[in-house]
Amino acid sequence: MALYVRTLAPSLLYGDIAEFQTLSYTLGMTHPSGYPTQIIFGKLFTFLPFGDIAYRVNLMSAFFGALAAANVYLIVRLLGGWWMAGLVASSALATIVFFWRRTIIAESYAPAAGMLTVVWLSVLLWRRTDKWGWLFVAGLAGGLSLGIHSTVMMTGVSVLIYMLLTARKRNAWIGAAAGAALGLVLTIAFFLYLDYNDPPSSIYNTTYRTNLAERGLTPEEFDSPTDRLLAIFPSQSFWSYYFSAMPEEILRRLGEYVNSFSGWQFAAILLGALALFIIPEIGQRRWREGLYALVAFALIWGFAVSVEFSVYQEFYVPAAVIVHVWMGVGVSALLDGAEWLFKRWQVIGGVLSVSKGPERSGVIVSLLGLALVGLSVWNARTDLRLAVREGTTAFIQDEKIYPRDPERATKEGQRILSQVEDNAILFANWDRLYSYVYTAHILEGRTGIALHELLTVPQPGTTTMAYIDANIATRPIYFTVWVAELEKYYQVEQIDEELWRLRRK
Repeated sequence: MALYVRTLAPSLLYGDIAEFQTLSYTLGMTHPSGYPTQIIFGKLFTFLPFGDIAYRVNLMSAFFGALAAANVYLIVRLLGGWWMAGLVASSALATIVFFWRRTIIAESYAPAAGMLTVVWLSVLLWRRTDKWGWLFVAGLAGGLSLGIHSTVMMTGVSVLIYMLLTARKRNAWIGAAAGAALGLVLTIAFFLYLDYNDPPSSIYNTTYRTNLAERGLTPEEFDSPTDRLLAIFPSQSFWSYYFSAMPEEILRRLGEYVNSFSGWQFAAILLGALALFIIPEIGQRRWREGLYALVAFALIWGFAVSVEFSVYQEFYVPAAVIVHVWMGVGVSALLDGAEWLFKRWQVIGGVLSVSKGPERSGVIVSLLGLALVGLSVWNARTDLRLAVREGTTAFIQDEKIYPRDPERATKEGQRILSQVEDNAILFANWDRLYSYVYTAHILEGRTGIALHELLTVPQPGTTTMAYIDANIATRPIYFTVWVAELEKYYQVEQIDEELWRLRRK
């Protein structure tokens, strides 16, 4: 948690991140697929008494990322792993770049990973204690996660298979179903509240209502909460997205993913996945846990490498939880093997006597485990050094995840907004839209400014044009994107290099 807070994005950013930062405060609906639970969780973080609103919402990702790393340690221990193996797994997860980078910005992937570990850990605690309350917790976390990210929902298949193989008491099924039902009801309630609240910053007002025709909708098809639910939550089954990428792209991603790990880490991952099935010291009575992990990984990671989305790497984040548990179990199997050898071998030359062998073997195995803990973060040594000394990392700098100037997005928004009236209508592209909304509605309190996404270029859609025509006589209308086609219908006055005003001809 300290590592993530140290490298956390300090303030407002752009695109989806700015949207989550804004709507967590104003409590409005987001872009598909909704994220109502995340918005409500984000609202809780906005009550923290330090930092600005954007920083507090970023902090939610740091919290859930740290929660995921902590729970990975506990899961490895519950699967029979050494404590050192748990540290290897959790520290490797915490510092691998594709996970770390998603814990420092307001996004849904670290919360998804955190909730996935809550579900998995709760299922394992139920298996150990036979207390159905843990299944209630697992079901509740799973139901709530429907409003965070679909990847957690995919692991519901693993839970169902696991319970079919292990649950023999009615109260276990009742507990799991009750928790899932409550989580689902709460998620729907969150959606209905956000839908009812409908602030000017909601995605309904910034994007949908001014672009209905462009989205294939009519006003009547966006008139009720049910209509809006169907519009926000994709009707297409997620199964249809599998293997939608080109075969050569899938092969490229496979290579890219394997190269994310060092050789010994990849070997430990494979060993851990097999160990849960075949190695007696770990695998006895644990094959169901092995199947749980394998099914969950196949569904999430298989989606990531085969979907046509350009943002496929984000799906690696929840899948990384499973991979690093395997890593921990694999390291634990290695330590078990080393202990077995040291206890039975007497080192030639009397280095270990028969009487002292077991004690010294324990020391040697412990040192081996600690060495592997060090190796688990070796690849991240440059980023760790920069994080401690400067509060940044090489990947933050290389990928420009956030600018050096923490006020850059705010300053850009203030520069544009200082040139428009309090009742203006302002169209912008998605990347800058919510940084302007945050600046206008939260920082400046100018909620009378209507900000909208310009969805189609070069010719605005029919809904957008009708909206402009209905308001141009009474409200000043501005664009931050040059749209040449508008000159056919209106006078276009350039205010500065990034701002144009429309007037009637």
